Amino acid sequence: MASTGKRDSMDAVKDVASKLEATNLQSSSPAPSPSKNLPPSLTSLPAFVRNKIYAHLLDTELVNTGQLNVSYTHTIKNSTLHFAASRAPFPVHSALFYTNKQISKEARDYFYSTNLFVKFEIYTADARHAKTMLEDSGVLFSVAKPEPVEKCAMHAMELTIVEKSSAVKRTSVLFPAQYLPRLVNFLEQASKASGAWAPSHTLSLSVVNVYGLEKARVQGDLLELFRLLSNVGKVEVEGKELLAGYADALQRSMMAAAFETDTWLKTVNEMTDRAEQALGKDYDTAAQQCQAATISMTYAYLTRAETLHSQPETFNKNIQRLRWRTELALAMALHSKHASAISSSSRLISASTTTVAQKQIAADLLAAETAASHALSLSTDSPSPASNPWFRSLPPELIPPNKSDWFTDGERGRSWYVLGLTHMALGEYLFAAGDLERAVGLLGDRGDQKGIEEIEQAFARAREGINWDVRPGVGLRKAAWIARREIE
Repeated sequence: MASTGKRDSMDAVKDVASKLEATNLQSSSPAPSPSKNLPPSLTSLPAFVRNKIYAHLLDTELVNTGQLNVSYTHTIKNSTLHFAASRAPFPVHSALFYTNKQISKEARDYFYSTNLFVKFEIYTADARHAKTMLEDSGVLFSVAKPEPVEKCAMHAMELTIVEKSSAVKRTSVLFPAQYLPRLVNFLEQASKASGAWAPSHTLSLSVVNVYGLEKARVQGDLLELFRLLSNVGKVEVEGKELLAGYADALQRSMMAAAFETDTWLKTVNEMTDRAEQALGKDYDTAAQQCQAATISMTYAYLTRAETLHSQPETFNKNIQRLRWRTELALAMALHSKHASAISSSSRLISASTTTVAQKQIAADLLAAETAASHALSLSTDSPSPASNPWFRSLPPELIPPNKSDWFTDGERGRSWYVLGLTHMALGEYLFAAGDLERAVGLLGDRGDQKGIEEIEQAFARAREGINWDVRPGVGLRKAAWIARREIE
């Protein structure tokens, strides 16, 4: 019987090594990349998706949906009111502010630009007056301590109310601009209840941040409602980024003894005058002045409908003609702003044009087409609500009356002309040819010879540009798709 000798450790190692070398591991599929198994992070999501997430986490209106009402209690320390709330007034997810640089910056920018916080300070000899103003007005405000509120620098506006020249600051709080209507309504009711209330108060309004938003929009959200007040003792309106003439006009309106329709109409006319003067120089300013005028007209009919509707027919005629001028100037500003970029109809989809530029051009041209349609609707007194600008922002019962007799054929011709230019810029040459044909027919020999020649030349270009193989409306749909396209 053969005996087997005991293997030493070296033999065992060699044997195992040889077996390992002879072994081939077979895999049915390649090993997945580690990166493919990682779940998506917030930074890897498209920008528009991140913004939707921010909305649900940082929008002070959305985070309060379905929440219980907030009740406040207060104490007085060193003559200053300190408030406590039954729950967090704004349960936002502030942890987003302390993540990586990208998310922190995006979250903060969204938080401040969306909510437009107002720093509200009240000076009064009686602390009860400040408490009543805050709690009875229905404003939902933060209960942060005065020290951090004082250090805050990212809010949109500073609002200060001083009663009878008092030097005692009773409170300093922050609240989103969505609650400004409640506060202004409270101030108006207090003014009506006592004739001595408004003259004994000083109001200071200072817009400190606009976050790159449209100036007209920020003015509308923060300041326009204050036109509801009158007979205020002293008013100061400041803001280096406000539109020209706006602050002075608002100050005069709030300090006037009472609201006067003629004075208000003159103020809005001046906005449109400035817009028309800016055409050919600064198209952005022209567009912003037009939008500011539109916002002022809308707010006036929402807050003073009874007063405005009781005016004689002459006033209605003037307001409709003013709205027509405003819409026409807006269309011209937005169209002319991109005159060099839209010399070729392919500009919107040209590979050399950045996505951001394409979106801006498309959005502005669509807005210009809408504004020109509005102007045409007003000048023809079209029965269709789809193209009537008032229907976009007012209930039917508040819309001022209109008559086609209040406009001339020349003004209707100008409306058709501007609409034709915007249709050409959008590549809708068939629509443009119809618009410009009507413009030529209405203007005839009414305008100056140079103006008539320009319209006829535009009409000729529109006819030459018609492509009978392309269905009408394709250009509008293409521009709408580009304007809606999300940027990664």
